[in-house]
Amino acid sequence: MSLSKELILLTVLVLGIGTKDAYAQDSLSVLYIPLIGITSIPNPATLPNGPGNVTYRYAVKNFIKEVPLTDIKVSDDVCDSVKFVTGDDNRDSRLDYDETWRYSCTTTISQTTESSATATGMANDITATHKANATVIVGSEDPAPQVSIVNATKVTYPLLLSAQGSEVIFTYKVNNPGVVSLSDITVTDDKCQNMSGKLGDTNGNNLLDPHEVWIYSCTINLKHTTISTVTVTAKANGLTATSSDSITINVNIPQPTTSPGLPEWKIVSGILAAFILFIILKQKSNIKKRK
Repeated sequence: MSLSKELILLTVLVLGIGTKDAYAQDSLSVLYIPLIGITSIPNPATLPNGPGNVTYRYAVKNFIKEVPLTDIKVSDDVCDSVKFVTGDDNRDSRLDYDETWRYSCTTTISQTTESSATATGMANDITATHKANATVIVGSEDPAPQVSIVNATKVTYPLLLSAQGSEVIFTYKVNNPGVVSLSDITVTDDKCQNMSGKLGDTNGNNLLDPHEVWIYSCTINLKHTTISTVTVTAKANGLTATSSDSITINVNIPQPTTSPGLPEWKIVSGILAAFILFIILKQKSNIKKRK
């Protein structure tokens, strides 16, 4: 084999293997922000004769169809022993869109108490959190109002926006899982001001009845990563119920297409090939001297 052919062979060995991987191409993909919801229902909701045991029942939902939620945790600030009951239908330890995970907790309530239950879940390395409030009335037969789920259930995709930002539409779902119709409903978002009017007052009585779901929306143009919090207040029986929910919209700058350079194995191969070439040339030199 001639020297020129040997050099060509060694050049292919060092540079030719895996050359298709020498350049990386970045693309902006869709990032789904996890959205979790929880309801908290006390039973009984009233203790007219004084202190007694109350069992809180919680329902936890995933409001984004595209991604399941993992690491689901449920806690309650007035009840320590929250236990999972049922709902993981396929037993994969992930909260899927079509599943409802149910939990329960029993404790003694000695005075009128508003509790706050919290559900958290993970997806795309982002934590989703939602709180649900529930009130137990002690010493009266009037049931407490309950507003225990408010979720931003839809936004404009992709949620990972370019550096120029984009218009985002938040949609809010408000429902009343209690037994008393709610009045004076207010829905506000700390980052979005042009909140739409409600849809869903099916009987037109301007009360959020237990069987109704009211829908609101708000449009905003975002240019920076933003945490947006919606707050709902409602009234019944002289009491005020509240609930809130936050989501994060990420605005990122796409990385330019760059060459990552040669990986370590190619550098080692180059050194090895150079050494082999040195041995071959030295042997040829020795052969010539013997002649």
